[in-house]
Amino acid sequence: MPEVSVIMPVFNTKEEFLRKAVESILNQTYKDFEFIIVNDGSENNAEEVILSYKDERIKYFKQSNAGAAASRNNAIKIAAGEYIAIVDSDDIYYNTRLEKMVDYLDKHPDISLVGTWYKINNKIIRLPEVIGIVDLLADCCTTLPLMRKSHIEKYNLYYDESLICAEDYDLYARTAGFLKIANIQEALFDYRVYISNTSTTKREERIISSFKVQDKILKYLSSDEHIRKKILDIAYSKKNKTYGKEKIFSIKNLYKNWTKYKMITLLGMEILVPLVRYRK
Repeated sequence: MPEVSVIMPVFNTKEEFLRKAVESILNQTYKDFEFIIVNDGSENNAEEVILSYKDERIKYFKQSNAGAAASRNNAIKIAAGEYIAIVDSDDIYYNTRLEKMVDYLDKHPDISLVGTWYKINNKIIRLPEVIGIVDLLADCCTTLPLMRKSHIEKYNLYYDESLICAEDYDLYARTAGFLKIANIQEALFDYRVYISNTSTTKREERIISSFKVQDKILKYLSSDEHIRKKILDIAYSKKNKTYGKEKIFSIKNLYKNWTKYKMITLLGMEILVPLVRYRK
């Protein structure tokens, strides 16, 4: 039985990106893993690309399109590993990432979920080593983690399939309510940003979903609005100190599906407000 189950949902990923992502997993220095790839109803040549790899660690599954959250949940339920590693189909793991994350969880039994720093266009995104729920209130400050499957099952820490975006952020927030999260202080994967990936095409939906997660965190922490405001101030004060300057306040217009929105940025939190429908 493998110690780690690596899970990768795939939906219409470009062949060039998919091959680099798959090969970055197959070339890991850590070898004791199964590689569960879920084809989430892709309409391109993703299946052909995946099946071209003959590595016995790959377990391929195909389903009707249900979204990344459902794909991950389905894979977690059939995974045999003690640890669950989440991978996106267009990002690139450095070859020691699995080894270092497994070693970290082995040495820190009190940690339930561990991520790492990463790079976007050769810029290192630095994240705090120990993450509390207040840190997550200010930002989704971990990504593509290694998780303990026993904790996922015990505490029902599956992805919320009702969320179109930010399902990972929601999962981390729920985890941080009663378990410990950490990041290895080293950049160990490349996060790919391009015009057609989800973080770009669903930006508005992600902002709305992220705001809902932040609202859940505030309600979890306190029912008193004055206390919530103080908590929010603390969260963004920590973020400003850790991550650099944030805009205190700004407003800009956005348009989608014949509806005008105001994007309000307050202390680093982006709030999308729908206004009136308009004509071109």
